Amino acid sequence: MVRQIGVLSKNKEYFPTSKLIAEIDKLEHISGVFLATQYVFPQISTKKIDLLFANQSLQRLLGIIPRIGRTQTSQGLICLRHFELMEIPSTLTADALYISRDKFRCFQTLKSIPNVKIPKTVLINNTYQIDRLLETFEFPLVIKITDSTQGSGTLLAQHAKNAIEVIESLFIRASEPIMLQEYLHNEKTSKKGSPIDIRVFVVGEEILGGMKRVASAGEWRTNFAQGARCEEYSLTSEDEELIHHISQKIGIEVAGIDLFPTPEGMYFLEVNACPGWKAFQQVHPKINVAEKIVNYLMAKIKK
Repeated sequence: MVRQIGVLSKNKEYFPTSKLIAEIDKLEHISGVFLATQYVFPQISTKKIDLLFANQSLQRLLGIIPRIGRTQTSQGLICLRHFELMEIPSTLTADALYISRDKFRCFQTLKSIPNVKIPKTVLINNTYQIDRLLETFEFPLVIKITDSTQGSGTLLAQHAKNAIEVIESLFIRASEPIMLQEYLHNEKTSKKGSPIDIRVFVVGEEILGGMKRVASAGEWRTNFAQGARCEEYSLTSEDEELIHHISQKIGIEVAGIDLFPTPEGMYFLEVNACPGWKAFQQVHPKINVAEKIVNYLMAKIKK
């Protein structure tokens, strides 16, 4: 009998989703099954708890690998909690997704870790006395929504007038909190070179490697989706210790953790709970990320 491991995702053709399913299919007597997040229906009653897909119970699954996009966070949280109640092993918990998907909530969680540097950030819910608040920041100033991803929903204001225009526009378009954040510099001279940050890929207790992302010419965002150049980066023992502290505090098992090097040391930027790894795979061609994730889940299943 062929047993199944589910990959919870929005699109079967996404690079990570297709790679995971292909890797699962290499296992003996186990197949990968694509589960479209929007069509997974939680079911609950006094006597039963289940998840339905195509009107079929998912209780049969050996395990689950979630690939939950930003727009599916609410539904994804409910589904993950349901899998936990059904005692089906997963590579992502509902709590870890809840914390990591909101950047400010993530900062709150990590504040208690010694030596974790966090950029000055203010969460605002309206424009009350915004001009006075902006006086406490230097410019340029980063403005972003709390669940921004791949550089989308993140803007750079060069001066106060520009910042007010951006903030007012965001509040008109979306009734959600906005983060004002200091703009970090890699060098003591702000105009020296293109901005860079470090993406570190983690699977369980294993740090797979680091990747330096260099912003393209004229661009301040370092996201691969925004055209950043990606290069191999050798992590120091201090980097690795910091990464372990971050992943353990959040309870994240598979993650892309972003750090920003400055003259004062490494700053923590964010945790991506469902990271893509196309660029990472190009930089580290000998590392099979999908295989690492599948093997990690299989170890949990066998416990």
